[in-house]
Formats: sequence, C-alpha cells, structure tokens
Amino acid sequence: MDAIKFKYIPKISTALTFLFLLVVVMLLFLGRTVDFLKFHFITQQYPDFYLNISNFAISYFIYAGVGYLWLMLGINFKFITFLGIFLILANLIYELWIPVLNTPDLIDAYFGFAGTLVAFIFLLLTSKYGLNINTQA
Repeated sequence: MDAIKFKYIPKISTALTFLFLLVVVMLLFLGRTVDFLKFHFITQQYPDFYLNISNFAISYFIYAGVGYLWLMLGINFKFITFLGIFLILANLIYELWIPVLNTPDLIDAYFGFAGTLVAFIFLLLTSKYGLNINTQA
C-alpha cells in the first residue's frame, strides 16, 4: 500500500504555530478541571468561561486538525471553508434543538463559533503564507 503523498509541506513557523495553538487550546480545555491551569483574569471577567470552553476546544481541534491535513493534501480551500460552515451550523443546531446529552445553550454555540473562527484564521493564513510545495511528492 502506498503512503499518502502530501502536495504541500508546512514551513517551520507554520508547524510551530499549529503546535502552539494546539497546546494553548488544550490548556484552556484542561483548565475546566485543573485549577492551576485556570486563567483567573478570564474568570474574573467571565465566571462561566470554563463551563463553555469545551465547545470552543472541540470545534477548534476538529477544524484545525482536518483543515491542516487537507491543506497539506492540496484540497481546495473552498472545501475547507465549507467544513467550517458545516461545523458552525452543526454546533448551532445541536446547541439549540438537540437536547441529547446536552442542555441547550446559545453561549455554547457562540464558543463553538469562536473556536471555528480561530481555526479558520489559522488555516487561511496557512494557505496563503505557510506552505511550500513538496518536491519529494
């Protein structure tokens, strides 16, 4: 079986930024249960921040992870954009109308939108400035 050939490879700065953002979002997510990881300046302004951060993190992880892979595979950015729109709509529909394992909460949908938006900005900048053609492919 042949290995997947990436059409593009990330620049070092892009790969480091991707890793940095993953770590930051993971720390935010872990702050829900680990007190020393909580950013108290955030909870002073918005005490319920850590009740909603999971939607932000899940949306970010899915979109940034899949989108980053798709960029390296050379998939057209419009499909990556459609994935983001799908995630926003799915989050909104789930948070407003599907109460399975969930309490409907519009604020959660806003956090999911924010996670998708942060990932979109990263993916857009990566598509414009962060990739090199893979000469080994």
